[in-house]
Amino acid sequence: MRESGDLYEDKEMASNVRRYETMKKTGVPQYFDVDEYLMIVDYYMQRDMQNKAVEACETALKVHGNDPELLLKQAQIQVHQGKVKAAIKAILPLEPLLSDHYEFYLTKASALLQLGKSEELFIESFQKALELSTDVDPEEREDIFMSIGEMLEGGQFFKPALSIYKVAAREFPENIDFLFKIGVCYENLDRFDDSIAAYNRAIDLDPFSESAWYNLGIVYNSIGEYDKAIEAYNFATAIDPTFYDAVFNKGNTCCNAGYYEEGLKCYQDYLKAYPNSVSAQCYLGECLYHLDRLDDAERCFNSIVGMFSDNADAWFGKAMIFSTRREFDLAIDALEKVLHADPEHDSAWHQLGRILAQNNNFEGAIEAYKKSLELNRYEPIAWENLALAYSAIDDDQTAIDVLNKGLDYMPDDSILLYVLAAICLLIHRTDECLRHFRKAFRQDPDLCEHFISIVPESAIPTEIMKIIKNQNNDNH
Repeated sequence: MRESGDLYEDKEMASNVRRYETMKKTGVPQYFDVDEYLMIVDYYMQRDMQNKAVEACETALKVHGNDPELLLKQAQIQVHQGKVKAAIKAILPLEPLLSDHYEFYLTKASALLQLGKSEELFIESFQKALELSTDVDPEEREDIFMSIGEMLEGGQFFKPALSIYKVAAREFPENIDFLFKIGVCYENLDRFDDSIAAYNRAIDLDPFSESAWYNLGIVYNSIGEYDKAIEAYNFATAIDPTFYDAVFNKGNTCCNAGYYEEGLKCYQDYLKAYPNSVSAQCYLGECLYHLDRLDDAERCFNSIVGMFSDNADAWFGKAMIFSTRREFDLAIDALEKVLHADPEHDSAWHQLGRILAQNNNFEGAIEAYKKSLELNRYEPIAWENLALAYSAIDDDQTAIDVLNKGLDYMPDDSILLYVLAAICLLIHRTDECLRHFRKAFRQDPDLCEHFISIVPESAIPTEIMKIIKNQNNDNH
């Protein structure tokens, strides 16, 4: 509920603005004191009417000379407009006059941050602003915390933003917005357990906060906890059935988990609300593809390229359908359209390499895989396929070099270790094979198919067969 004081202030602000605009329109002079001019400028700034804010500030300065509060307001406008050098030049001489104004230090810190000055400088000013705002209205102080935190977030300074939000959460323990912000900062710092804990604290405060459940779902999806993410999205949509962002994200998570039927339903529900969403249509087509409903998927992708002929994702979907049907010429043609629209589509380069390798064009496949890896170094299957392409042309040493380079980016990746073990065995480096295989098997025994698919069964060493057999016995 709006406080009566706020209502009075709004009426006073509106009255001053009306008088000011009448003065500008008629040219009949009217007197406004500094506080009234500050109120008029704030009115325009709050509505993002920058030109009018500038004009009102200039008018005020003509009347009241170099009043420090008006000069500060002018600097705030300049910061908002991105004219931060001018703002800093204007604001620094004001510090002795405004050393007890938190707004001065907020403006100074914001300008220093945008100028890329050292973190220590603007953090010091932000801290000073907080120290000077201890006696302001609680709602205003909450806004100050939020403003500082969001400025730091915007500059990618997540650690200091996190510190600010933590102080705010202690001072205002009932405000779950600060817990949301803590969760976001932890997520950006890859501290996912802490992020989850923050969102759970928000849910403890308000179990019916669909936003808290939604954010929790995002984090669980990020770390591959797909069932927990789906559960969180289900809570969000149970609280608000029209929360279609949660419906869309649930669809993405279902697909990540391989629950394509459920994902399909999510995208269908989303498209009922947003029928023109091209991304949802593309994901719908992807679900149909994974459900082996190739004709339906093709119609879906055709509908998209019929409206947007350069949509890379739709052409990529068509390429996957053609590849599955072994219509390789059509698949290559579709991939060329993808790469014309988006030359940095690493999945398209990878798929092109796979098609060329399937058709024994290993030299072409090698070049396509290399291009894919230039764009995305963190895809183990691409490193595997590039190594296997070299192995197919009897260049096993280069294949080993490729895998070792992949391990430079992803140390201890089980897939790369299994493939490295297999190729070492093929060139009779048995000790190396056993070392890599043992390490990979300790990490992920279920991925040993990457080894078995490369090495003929008759060539698998007895020791490795025993390791696999013992694992199978333990599972039973």
